[in-house]
Amino acid sequence: MASLPADEDYARSVLAIFGLKNVRARESLAVSDVKAAFLVQNMGRPADFEAALQHAASEGWLTRSLDRIRLTTLGAEEMQTVSWPLRGADPHPSGPRILRH
Repeated sequence: MASLPADEDYARSVLAIFGLKNVRARESLAVSDVKAAFLVQNMGRPADFEAALQHAASEGWLTRSLDRIRLTTLGAEEMQTVSWPLRGADPHPSGPRILRH
């Protein structure tokens, strides 16, 4: 399946989630937690999340194994180029919630 230009944007949104959680290279998060953050923060739809993971994996930014998503060294480097308005905030300290401005 071909990657769409929007898939890169969705993948960068997933990297932003890892950045917000202060995840480092070779650390991982549960797929369910990343997906919840993606949906709660209105980054896209469930199908967009799957496209994001596929694109990020094809770029070597993330790997997926069972119910975990691991940030690679390349992904950690790319994550530093992502600017996200919520950078530095933790949208899910103890579970999904919506951030208020």
